[in-house]
Amino acid sequence: MSSKQDATLTNGGEHARAIIERQLNGIDGAEEQSLTLLTYATTWDKAILIVSSICAILAGALNPLVPVIYGLLVSIYNGFEDGSVSASELRDKVSTFSLYYVYLSIALFFLTYFATVGYYYSGERIARSVRTAYLSAIMRQNMAFFDLVGSGEITNRIVSDMGTVQEAITSKLSVMLSALAQFCAAFVVAFIMYWKTALILSPFFVAMIVSASLGGAYAVKHHKRAMTLYGQASSITQEAFGAIRQVTAFGMSRVLSQRYVSLLSQAGEANSKAENVVAALIAWMNAMPCLIDALSFWAGSKFLVKGEMSVADVTTTTLAVTIGCFAIIRIAPSAQALISGFAAAAEVFKTIARSSSQDPLDTTGEQPQSVVGNIQLEHVDLVYPSRDDVGVLRNVSLECPAMKRTAIVGSSGSGKSSILALLERFYEPTGGKVILDGKDIQSLNLRWLRSQIALVDQNPVLFNATILENIQYGCCSTNDEPSHQAVIRAAIKANAHDFITALPHGYHTRVGEKGLQLSGGQRQRIAIARALIRDPRILLLDEATSALDSKTESVVQSAIDAACQDRTTIMIAHRLSTVRNADNIIVLAQGHVAEEGNHESLIAKNGVYASLVQKQQIQDDAARLPDKEDGKEEVVVSNSVDELNEKTTESPDRPFTIKAQESTNPTTDAPSQSTSAKKTLFFIFKMSRENWKMLLFGLICAILAGLTIPAQSVLFAKLLTIMGFPAERYTQLQNQTKLWSGLYIAIAGATFIFWMGVETTLAYATQQLSQRVRQIGFQTIMIQDMAFFDEPANTTNALSNVLSNSTDDLAGMGGPVMGGILTFISTILGGIILSLVVGWKLALVCTATIPIVVACGWLRLQILNAFDTKVRQSGIDSAAYAGELIGSVRTVASLGLEEYSMRQYDSILAQRSAKSLQSILSASSLYAASQSVVYLCAALAFWYGGQLIADREYSTFQVYVCFVSLISGSQIAGSIFTFAPDASKAMHASQELDKVMQAKPKINHALGNAEAETEKHDIQAQHPKGCRIEFENVTFSYPSRPDRLALNNFSIIVEPGQILALIGQTGSGKSTCVSLLERFYEPDLGRVLVDRHDITEIDVNAYRQTISLVSQESIMFSGTIRENIAVGQVEREVSDPEIMEACRQANIIDFVQSLPEGLSTLVGTSGNMLSGGQKQRIAIARAFLRKPKILLLDEATSALDTESEAIVQAAMDTIRRGRTTIMVAHRLSTIRNAEIICVMENGMLIESGSHHELMSLRGKYWEMVGMQNLH
Repeated sequence: MSSKQDATLTNGGEHARAIIERQLNGIDGAEEQSLTLLTYATTWDKAILIVSSICAILAGALNPLVPVIYGLLVSIYNGFEDGSVSASELRDKVSTFSLYYVYLSIALFFLTYFATVGYYYSGERIARSVRTAYLSAIMRQNMAFFDLVGSGEITNRIVSDMGTVQEAITSKLSVMLSALAQFCAAFVVAFIMYWKTALILSPFFVAMIVSASLGGAYAVKHHKRAMTLYGQASSITQEAFGAIRQVTAFGMSRVLSQRYVSLLSQAGEANSKAENVVAALIAWMNAMPCLIDALSFWAGSKFLVKGEMSVADVTTTTLAVTIGCFAIIRIAPSAQALISGFAAAAEVFKTIARSSSQDPLDTTGEQPQSVVGNIQLEHVDLVYPSRDDVGVLRNVSLECPAMKRTAIVGSSGSGKSSILALLERFYEPTGGKVILDGKDIQSLNLRWLRSQIALVDQNPVLFNATILENIQYGCCSTNDEPSHQAVIRAAIKANAHDFITALPHGYHTRVGEKGLQLSGGQRQRIAIARALIRDPRILLLDEATSALDSKTESVVQSAIDAACQDRTTIMIAHRLSTVRNADNIIVLAQGHVAEEGNHESLIAKNGVYASLVQKQQIQDDAARLPDKEDGKEEVVVSNSVDELNEKTTESPDRPFTIKAQESTNPTTDAPSQSTSAKKTLFFIFKMSRENWKMLLFGLICAILAGLTIPAQSVLFAKLLTIMGFPAERYTQLQNQTKLWSGLYIAIAGATFIFWMGVETTLAYATQQLSQRVRQIGFQTIMIQDMAFFDEPANTTNALSNVLSNSTDDLAGMGGPVMGGILTFISTILGGIILSLVVGWKLALVCTATIPIVVACGWLRLQILNAFDTKVRQSGIDSAAYAGELIGSVRTVASLGLEEYSMRQYDSILAQRSAKSLQSILSASSLYAASQSVVYLCAALAFWYGGQLIADREYSTFQVYVCFVSLISGSQIAGSIFTFAPDASKAMHASQELDKVMQAKPKINHALGNAEAETEKHDIQAQHPKGCRIEFENVTFSYPSRPDRLALNNFSIIVEPGQILALIGQTGSGKSTCVSLLERFYEPDLGRVLVDRHDITEIDVNAYRQTISLVSQESIMFSGTIRENIAVGQVEREVSDPEIMEACRQANIIDFVQSLPEGLSTLVGTSGNMLSGGQKQRIAIARAFLRKPKILLLDEATSALDTESEAIVQAAMDTIRRGRTTIMVAHRLSTIRNAEIICVMENGMLIESGSHHELMSLRGKYWEMVGMQNLH
């Protein structure tokens, strides 16, 4: 920490620094946890894993018995050749040895089956436990953790990284154990047969292991780097999709796309470094068996001539070592997957092991039997850990008496919300104490403390559930679920019951992601009901009525006044009418207490508070509301049904969200396998066309690499035949052994080159494919109409998952996989052709068995495809649920929903697990068959080959060639379908991605670019005073609720430079007018005209560049203040002086200049390091910087304190010259000077005119003004 930061920590010194470090890095001195995947295995899981591991090891160890049987057969064949074995004896021995192959096949089937079932079953259970533990660890973290880690990064860990972990501990670990056992057993067999030859070959094994270890370490390092960058890229998608209206309005797509692509490029570079090393390892491991065979036969010939070993010993040793090498080759791709899995797990475990300084699930701490509710702050200092160079509270001392209402007011950034954050223990004070009933709250049990408090935030967050469930969540911190009647009572108190019952599904209406299917006022009232149902001893209201219109606010405020009885209430408000009746009012300024007293005493002081009241007062004596009008609640709820028209809402017949996703998600529409595969390949080739030359080169190399195996079979058969020469031909034996061993070395070089070409080119092409698909997918989503994002399946998390998880799955049919399949196909075909040429009789018999192996693999692919279809949706649901929790972590914490949320999450994962078991059993049996049937083929080949030799029809060379090439081909045929899980996932992923990329926005393709440029010029230049705006008989309903009119035959004209103010109850159509002006939607009837041009005939991108929008909920993006203000400038670089001028106009320049980093200060995830008012002023500065012709203000000053609002309002009055302004407001003081004020109701225009004209009418506007007067 710098000296500048030290100065900020006023009273803390080392103690304050320790508190900050503790919040940022976890509890110092906490016992280090050594976490592994086995940590999350139950005793049952471990037992299954042990049995499965034994089966996998035995299955691998059985394979080196093949060389032993092979050696026995070679001995019999050679005996027949030299006359020591008769034809009948040959037939008997061959039949016996062939039966050994049958026994081996049966044993291998059962061992492989049990190993596969066990690993898939227990692996899925362990992955489920790790997912749950990770999310549980996330839920236990303090808020400083979330200030530094983006929600997208966390979601990416749960979805993509945990998928990699699950793959590693299911299919890959089993394969790797089997391969390791095969390698070890082969090594043992080789030493038993002849230790000298085995010892000579040992350096190759060492070289393989060393190269794999060093290369693997290097690959892990860069894979970790790549995963971190992909996590950061996912955070961008989360932010962009979550704030799509702001992104669209300001044309931020290009800027965010550039950031996204930049991170993808960096991740691609890191990934490429790892892939290049892996490519060299794979090429080396494929070439090394050729070198081993060459050396083995050459050395074996020396020992054979000396009489130290027989031909059978040479054969067995050579084959055993070769099998051991093939085992290492099998280890390589599995090791790569394990490396990725362990790297992902390491990052997950790092978070799990982090001990939070504010753990809501910790059982320690006092839990008093009763709460009086007396709250004190004693000399409190506060510094936010992620911005520890700025003091938020400085030596604050205050008291909130029990059973009283305390109001805290002050300018934005003065520390009001920070006090509530301290009471909820979101952060720890760096100095002083926060005391509840005489006890330091740091000594109290955190979960108990939060159960005594209810918080209603300025921007309430609802969950993607029903209204009933959202209100019930207020009591989920206790074990008692509230009854339906209790929910209704709470809703009545919050003035929400009438609008809820008017909805088609009433309390069972789903509110959508973050409650966005409801209007702001409706969300606020449900949040208040959620707070009231818990009957808290302490009620915290942070701008709880800021989103309500005047009449609704009046009724809700009465409900809050009633709810404040018999509990301690702390209220934060900018609207001073809401705090007038508070028992005590505390005025904060720059982090310390400036004034304190009740309303009357502070007014009498004529100080800061009196000044704030004066500025907020609407000065019009005629605005007094007659007493006879007080309490008419029916005017508040008269249009409760149509309140939903203001926001995108669900269709009345729309089912539960999970079902809705199932009906719209492309993964559920299962096309035929062949069609799906063709579409997947077409999609991959279409997306890879820019790299077609590299792709073609890689695929050619793959074919050539596959043909090296049949070539090796010829060399192997030839050397095996040579080794059978009698003693009188030993000189010829040695000479020919040198020649053919030299050819083996040449084949080794070719194999290395071809495999290097395959892996480097295709891995690079796949990396480019993944990057291109993510980039195009992101850009395609970003240009969609708002109706696209209103679809229930297109939530922020679902779309982010498509770009992260689906692109990872698409690699299952990417270059390396296609190259591998092509290599295997060329091996099979090459082997068949070669064997037909050498010995067609034996070739036909053996070739007939290959379709059986292929059929087993094909059936396995079918089952895996069906299995993936069933569980994929539940995986999406669990990821979406986790993403929602992480994105709403403060709400989850304040409601104490951690345990409840984890139970729900585990339930979703359990449903997924239950669906998968039957599919695992079926798929495993077919996989085991595809791996074991090959030895039945071997038994048939040897038996029939023996008959042909006995009948003198074939030579041993012909039998050897056919056997090696076709048995290798059969093994390769079975290996093809090890890619079945990847291919199945890729097919579903391609469908999802293709559906996203095929989405065509209607609005964004209105005109061509040429006309667009002309129209853009006209809009910019036609009126120096702004644009003329006209709504001409506009009727509109949202696509998701076509039966509800949001606007009904609405007409108004705004001349250039004028201010139009839209007011009315929540849901009356005000924000809809803004949405239509921004062209988020198109009118159903009528037209919206700008400068007498229908806006549907103007290029939307050019048109939006003339508009600036400041909405009620200000949106910040991860980055600096500078980047957040300049983010809307897509066509030019913006200088710091321009940005500072925009800050001055928005009244935030003093705050920015007070920061040590100034414009370079990071705002945190979603701007959580700023207060609501600060975020709003940055949003206003962003709008001013664009110098728009049309300024849209949708409750633009609702989050500002009175002083800031007055200054910003004055700034807006100054800069509105040269632009037309449309304002949506509940706070009527902000629209007093508007030339046109429209009072809206049910989507229709009720009254219009200036303030004085409407006041003289003494109608709706007159009533609303009267309700907002303070005196």
